[in-house]
Amino acid sequence: MLRFDDFRLDPVALQVFRNGIPLDAPPQVVDVLACLIAHRDRIVTRQELLERFWPRAGTGGDAALNTCIRRIRALLEDDAETPRYIQTRPRAGYRFIGTLADEHDALVPLPAPPRPMPRAVARWPLAGGLLAVALGIGGALWAHAALSPPEHRIAIEPVQGLCEYVLFPKFNAGLRESLTAQISHRLPAGYRVATDSREADLHARVSVRQTPQQTVVVLTLVDRREGRLLWSGEYSGKTDMDDYVPLQRSLAERMAAGLSGALDKRS
Repeated sequence: MLRFDDFRLDPVALQVFRNGIPLDAPPQVVDVLACLIAHRDRIVTRQELLERFWPRAGTGGDAALNTCIRRIRALLEDDAETPRYIQTRPRAGYRFIGTLADEHDALVPLPAPPRPMPRAVARWPLAGGLLAVALGIGGALWAHAALSPPEHRIAIEPVQGLCEYVLFPKFNAGLRESLTAQISHRLPAGYRVATDSREADLHARVSVRQTPQQTVVVLTLVDRREGRLLWSGEYSGKTDMDDYVPLQRSLAERMAAGLSGALDKRS
């Protein structure tokens, strides 16, 4: 079993888990990721990957490999510009740059033993008054926190493309950007968009199926801590091969409205 950050990869079952929750990923995508991890000490060339995973794909192998790498990054919420896991070497190949759990544990020093606290001596009557004031303030703050509703942070995950071919290479990234902009103005009280997905307790996951005739988008809201599906909605529109930006905006507006409505019902 390979472990890094919140992820666990089973190279035998070809399954990836995050915080113990199985992620939806094709076996070949997991297999390619496992290969990159196994050879993390070097760059794995594109030719190596093509010969191993797409030996009979011909000229279509390059597109299949590109799609596979995008799916790996979407699965790991990685960014090609500032990668944490999959680094691209232009015209060369790819390298896994994450740290496996065993390697990380070996590098983390043991914490220093706590220093003994000095014994408090109440020499002045003022000390007792200050302590009482501090306890009163602390109690008021605790009561306020207990009565205030907890704040939920939502991570908008990178959009996953479910087609073997890509009509518009930037469509998914633009859709995520539009959705983030739309939902940030519609969230009910107690919710906000997380800047770091690792701090989020709710995750919004988007998948796209696209043909030259139609684009179908599924938006799913997941409670990451409890591993529960909270809500899901499906949206579709006619694909415009000349200008896809209006479709991006329309889908983002409808998804934001549906998600904000679902959150209102939970509040």
